[in-house]
Amino acid sequence: MKLPEGVEKVRAKGRTYYYWNPGRKTDREGERVRLHGDPTAPANSPEFRRFWTELANAAACAASYPAGSVGDLIERYRGTDDGRRPPSAEWAKLSESSKSSYSVHLNRFAKPEAWGMLGANELTPAAVHAGRDALKDTPGMANHMLSVGRTLYNWAIPIGLASSNPFEPVAPFDTEDRGHVPWPYWVVEYVREHASPDLVRMERLGIATCQRVSDLIRLGPIHRERTGIWCRPKKTRRRRRATFIPLATVDALELDRWAETPITFTNTRWKAPIDRFRDDRYLYSPRGVPHSDTSLRARWMRWLRKTADGKELCAKWRKWLTEMVAKYDWDIDPEDAKNPTIHGLRGTGILTRYAQGYDVDQIANDVGMSRQMVERYMRFKDQMQVAAGGRARLRLIED
Repeated sequence: MKLPEGVEKVRAKGRTYYYWNPGRKTDREGERVRLHGDPTAPANSPEFRRFWTELANAAACAASYPAGSVGDLIERYRGTDDGRRPPSAEWAKLSESSKSSYSVHLNRFAKPEAWGMLGANELTPAAVHAGRDALKDTPGMANHMLSVGRTLYNWAIPIGLASSNPFEPVAPFDTEDRGHVPWPYWVVEYVREHASPDLVRMERLGIATCQRVSDLIRLGPIHRERTGIWCRPKKTRRRRRATFIPLATVDALELDRWAETPITFTNTRWKAPIDRFRDDRYLYSPRGVPHSDTSLRARWMRWLRKTADGKELCAKWRKWLTEMVAKYDWDIDPEDAKNPTIHGLRGTGILTRYAQGYDVDQIANDVGMSRQMVERYMRFKDQMQVAAGGRARLRLIED
C-alpha cells in the first residue's frame, strides 16, 4: 500500500518500522517520531488502528505558527515544503551548503518549545544571550547561531516583519584561531617537489591570489588581464564587486603558461601518463572536468593520506606545529593540527606580499580582503619563515 506523505518506512534486521518524518531529506528534517502498529494489518485490527491513531496524533502536533511569530518569520524567509510560501529571494541566493548550515539553527529557532511561537518582536537580546550560552561547549556553533539570527532579522526589518534585531547586541564567544595556519616555506617546497602537477598548480595559484578554494576553482585565462587577474569572491559577491589582483611578473607568466599547457596526470593503474587540457580553467581533475570545492579538497586529502609523500608531509607538519604551539602558545583549530589546509595558502600569500614590502592596507586592497582579516594572518609574520626567510624559494617558475 502507498503510505501517507510524511511517513518513513525502514527495514532493519528483517523487521519493518514506521516513522513520522515529514521533513525527511530536506533542510527542515527534525527528530522523527516512531509510529507503532502496522498500516498493512487487516482493517480495524488493533495494530491497524494503533498506527493510524498515532499518525493522526503526530500530524496534529505539527507546528502551525501564528502570524508575526518567529516560526512564521522563518517560513517567510525560507519558504515551506508544501509550497504555501515560496522562499525569499535572499534565501534562494544561498548555496546549498549555506542553506544546510543555516537550517541547523533555523530549525532550532522554529521549535515550538524554543522561540517558534514567540512573537518576532518579543524575542529579546537576553533570550538570545541565553541561547548562545546554551551552546557554550561548542563556541563555533554558538557564534554561527548568532550570525544566522542576525541575517534573518536583517532581512526582516526593511520589509516590516521585525522592528529591531535582538541578535545584534549579543557578542560572540572568543574562539580558537580558525584562519588556518599559513604554510611555511619548507611545506611549499615539499609540495612542489613531491605532489602531482595539478596540486602544485593549486598551491601556486593560492599563494599568488590569496583567494578561497571556492574561487581558485573558478579562475581561468579569461580572468587574466595586463599584470593581474580579476576575481569576484563567491562568498562575498553580494557585497563585493570583482577585484583586480596584481600579480608578480613570474606569477603572471606562469598563469599564461598554464593557459597553453596541459596537466600531465599519472596513476599506477594507468598504462601511461594522461595529458588533460582546458582553456577555461587553471585547475581541473584527471578526467578533465572542472573541480568543485569538495572534489579539490578530496583530491588534496587523498594525496596527503594515501601516498607515502603525503603521509610524510603530514608527520612533519604535526611535529612542526607541535613545536610552534609550545613555543608561541598558539590557539589552533584542530583541523589545522592534522595537515596543511588549502585555506592556509591565503595566509602564505599575504605574508609573501608583506615580505615583498607591501603594507597591510595595500595587501587588503590588492587581494580584496578586509584589513581586519589581513591583520589576522599578520600575527604570524614574526613567528614563521613563510616568505622573508625563503623569498627565493617561493618563486613561481621552476628553475
